[in-house]
Amino acid sequence: MYGFKYFKLNLDLIFFSIFIYLSHNLININSHLKSQAQTIGIEKVNGKTGGSVNSKDCGYIDTKPSHILNLMERMDYLRVSLKANGGDPTLLILGPGPQDRFCVLGDRNLGVNPELSGVWESGKYLIFVGNRSSAQHSFTLDISTEK
Repeated sequence: MYGFKYFKLNLDLIFFSIFIYLSHNLININSHLKSQAQTIGIEKVNGKTGGSVNSKDCGYIDTKPSHILNLMERMDYLRVSLKANGGDPTLLILGPGPQDRFCVLGDRNLGVNPELSGVWESGKYLIFVGNRSSAQHSFTLDISTEK
């Protein structure tokens, strides 16, 4: 009689230990998958091009960035591409360093949309979606690690 209770207690302890082990590993797997999805995933941002500030060489931009991109680690490949519905869109990216500034111009007549791709260092990037004139048009900004 005591042997059966002891055996049942040990089985309960074993099942409880297995449950804790599996629960912990499933949480770790889920966290890892979420982390990978954020790194590999595609981000889309919608808004309006242009603004009231003349950037001189990169068209008219808004006073606030269209998007802020925070990279926690260096990306061996990242692509930021812009598609606008009309106008002559521009892409102005500031960062990650205080002197880092990238301006990419589109050409509506040639059907060329602004795009910047390659190696991106970790840090904070301010992304302004502008227009060569002060007119505003809707846009979609795609941020992806896919080539």
